[in-house]
Amino acid sequence: MKMQFGWRYLLVGSAMLFVQACSPKYHLSQSQPKQYEINKSLPVDSNILKYYSPYKQKLDSIMNDIVVYSEVEITKDKPEGLLNNFFGDAIADAARDRGILFDMVFSNYGGLRAALPKGNVPRSKIFELMPFENAIVTVKFRGSDMQAFFDFLARSGGDAISGARFKIDKATKKAADITINGKPIDVNKDYIVLTSDYMANGGDGGEIFGKGIERKDYSFLLRDALLNYVDKVKRSGKTLNPVLDGRISIK
Repeated sequence: MKMQFGWRYLLVGSAMLFVQACSPKYHLSQSQPKQYEINKSLPVDSNILKYYSPYKQKLDSIMNDIVVYSEVEITKDKPEGLLNNFFGDAIADAARDRGILFDMVFSNYGGLRAALPKGNVPRSKIFELMPFENAIVTVKFRGSDMQAFFDFLARSGGDAISGARFKIDKATKKAADITINGKPIDVNKDYIVLTSDYMANGGDGGEIFGKGIERKDYSFLLRDALLNYVDKVKRSGKTLNPVLDGRISIK
């Protein structure tokens, strides 16, 4: 019986293999991609509109809320820009309020995604400026590695920083005249750089963060830090008016 039972399974298995072997195999012979533009000329789907309208109204009421007033249009630039300075200083201020320890703030130029308008700044503009869910990270460096860190910044031509100043040598593309909190780098001292988890993980060429000797991750989003800062400015009765102060310049 055992032998007969086994042969039955063997026959069934063989039949299945035969069916699979005979199954047709399909291959893509040609492809004709077409782009369908989505614009106001498309007919409105009333069912979809009815479904999402309550959510849209609630979201719009939040995103259209005026979070601060700006005296100037805040745009980014290299080697230094109003948006660069605003971003770095805002993150620094919000981090201090949270008791996060650091010596300087750095954020990559490419991460500054949108300018802030002159006049009323709605919440949506802060989301456009920082659309990512990037969180604050601090990385500790040996003082002997800080020249290499600033050389990394110099090669980019300009980023968002706070708490530090340096010049970019036009000939060598290296950093010169570096100060952190008003003092030259001390090679015998450790320095803490506050940045995003994206950069700390090596994003946008940030392999330099691999030289860090200690890392701390915080559940505090950069976007929330910005919102906390502008809320603080608004509650104090002040407005945004960042300036260029020469924290990054060309030598």
